[in-house]
Amino acid sequence: MIRPKQHLHGIHRSPAPVVTRLNAIRLDKNEFLPCWPEAWFREFMATLRPEHFSIHPETGVFYEKLAKRIGLPPEQILVTAGSDAAIRSAYEVFVSPGDEVVVLNPTFAMYEVYVNVFAARLVAVDYDSELKLSVERLLSAISSNTKLVAIANANSPTGTAFSREELKTIIAHASSRGAAVLIDEAYYPFHRETTLDLVLEADNLIVTRTMSKAAGIAGMRVGFAASSREIAPALFAVKPMYEITTISALLGEYILDHYERIDAYAAEVREGRQWLAEFFRKMGFHVPESHANFIHVDFGPRKESIIAALGKNNVLFKESFDHPALSRYCRFTVGPRPYMESFADLFSTVISEEKP
Repeated sequence: MIRPKQHLHGIHRSPAPVVTRLNAIRLDKNEFLPCWPEAWFREFMATLRPEHFSIHPETGVFYEKLAKRIGLPPEQILVTAGSDAAIRSAYEVFVSPGDEVVVLNPTFAMYEVYVNVFAARLVAVDYDSELKLSVERLLSAISSNTKLVAIANANSPTGTAFSREELKTIIAHASSRGAAVLIDEAYYPFHRETTLDLVLEADNLIVTRTMSKAAGIAGMRVGFAASSREIAPALFAVKPMYEITTISALLGEYILDHYERIDAYAAEVREGRQWLAEFFRKMGFHVPESHANFIHVDFGPRKESIIAALGKNNVLFKESFDHPALSRYCRFTVGPRPYMESFADLFSTVISEEKP
């Protein structure tokens, strides 16, 4: 009888839902809001030719344009199918059965999934009830058995972020213990601090990014890993034959050719984030600071009735979290201020009709 690796039997992954989200108010998955502009879509589609669907991916031009955009040599960049694939590559390079992987808790769910896939040992450093996590506690969790420290910055789902100086301290400490550091910058440029340039000086650093958030192409799966010269050859060794699809590569080029649009959208989201947070605070709800394209709201004793009322109006959002640090919050994706004002009008109407 054929037997898969025994440890994989304990990893449960949910199947894709059948119900579509296309017709809902989508504030649940931190996507580009409300959707990609029609003018961009038509402009890009006009560049496609039938043979683009038939030829194998040609990514060389995308690599060149990406390297120029981020100011790094192409040989220190690995294009990936979203930052998720970049993160998995880091695990493939560094993590063996029994190794320790240090992560924040809560954080991006795939960090723990990959710990289990590679039969490693999870070392989770918890946020407290005020969404605080000190650098000192994180440093103390890094041991001689640690092979990878995975930090989402800004972090999802907490929306918190370490400063650049704090991250430099973590990178240096991990290096002294023989551990690599992965800094996941999926929410750049909503959070504008970066460690990308540090791959030129830190030999244990990998920085990942995605075009799913600010660039708005989550469905096309485009991301990358930037790493030190010491790490980059190993990342290339584990890459698939073709990193991304032809259409994804061409779309990535299109975005880089018009990157001022992405910077402008990120600025609009930061404005919308501030506006929506103040809207909820004026209504008496607690909203902690966020560095990503979402906010958390504590509705207190009205939480369940508000969840029910918004659900009836086809508003999708993250209703609850298991971790104690976030258990009292609901999470809402944010976008440009006009869209947030429209949602606020709906929210005001909905809760005026809510049943206690």
